[in-house]
Amino acid sequence: MKQINYYSFFLIIVSTISLTNAIGESAVLDFLEELRLRMCHPIPKFGLPALDPFQISHAEYQMNNEYVIDFKGSVTNFRLTGLSDFIINDFKITTVPLRRSTIDFTMPLTAFKSIYTAKGSLAYIVNLAGDGNAEAYVDKIRFSASWIFKTGIYLGIRSLKLTISINDININFENLIEEDRINDFFHALVNEMSIELLNDAWVWKNESVEEFAEEKINGFIGQYTLADVIKMIGSGGDGPIFGPDDPPADCKDTTIKHD
Repeated sequence: MKQINYYSFFLIIVSTISLTNAIGESAVLDFLEELRLRMCHPIPKFGLPALDPFQISHAEYQMNNEYVIDFKGSVTNFRLTGLSDFIINDFKITTVPLRRSTIDFTMPLTAFKSIYTAKGSLAYIVNLAGDGNAEAYVDKIRFSASWIFKTGIYLGIRSLKLTISINDININFENLIEEDRINDFFHALVNEMSIELLNDAWVWKNESVEEFAEEKINGFIGQYTLADVIKMIGSGGDGPIFGPDDPPADCKDTTIKHD
């Protein structure tokens, strides 16, 4: 009799965890759908500007990276598109100890156009004379992350694993390098070999990026429980997260694709 009771109790616990996970997954996916349909508008309640297109009227920047890159520049009329076209390939939440939660999504085509300046040098050998139009696109960025939730009342993750793959990159920056032959060679090199170079850089820096990301994520989510998050992004609180005073869901004609 005790064995039957223990077995029944075990089934109840497993069923409850599975139901909670399913509710969490559904709430997050519904939230992403609602967010995606509003990404062409600013969303004040989250402090977000319009994200697709994401636009910057003017910004200045500078970089000095230990004798490798040293330049100052600016962008004007910067416009980035494609962020709301993400496709969720896989998404699973589990709070079962030692089991991994996952998210996997693809950005089919992300592109930007801008007027730019870039004055400085690469390794103090190649002079940058950038001044003109700039455009680039990245084809099929696929991002995958998996993690294990820490045990406890408040959220925390450990053993974060990140994977990023890119199908193709193409850039065109007018007058980037003073010497025309070097400028043409640089663009050809980046457009032909950028995927391989990025993959090598990712393998080299992957572990440190994962550690940094895990620390930042835990610093943010550590103040919430899973129920808090579901309540915030679902309809289990004071009502739907997007109400009549929020931006309309008119940015897309289709819905998110789930494979």
